[in-house]
Amino acid sequence: MANLSARDAWLATRNSDGSPHLVPVWFVAVGVESIWIATGRTSAKVANIARNNNVSVGFPAEGDANGDAVATGIANLYDQAPSEVLDLFVAKYDWHPGPEPDPDVGDLQFIEITPCRWIMGSPTSND
Repeated sequence: MANLSARDAWLATRNSDGSPHLVPVWFVAVGVESIWIATGRTSAKVANIARNNNVSVGFPAEGDANGDAVATGIANLYDQAPSEVLDLFVAKYDWHPGPEPDPDVGDLQFIEITPCRWIMGSPTSND
């Protein structure tokens, strides 16, 4: 089963030329219904989602190398995240995203992913 409390997930988007863009990301999960990422506003993943909001997200297995999970979903971009999401970032990473620019990536953009289908494995949550 996918570990939605894992440190990193892998986000796949589509570049403007149609090629895949795959990157590791910090993320938080609100149950199994919503996955949030905070990233630089000028990142390739934000530009890609603005053009095509269909994404895939890969999650590592929880103690089982054969149990990784992949979800396909719809991504939406937000300038701010709900306080519940910000609190989850603080609890998980000891990092409060925004509202001031991040020293590594500048102004932040929030990505909310709603999984539509689990194509490998299934989610678990520590909620």
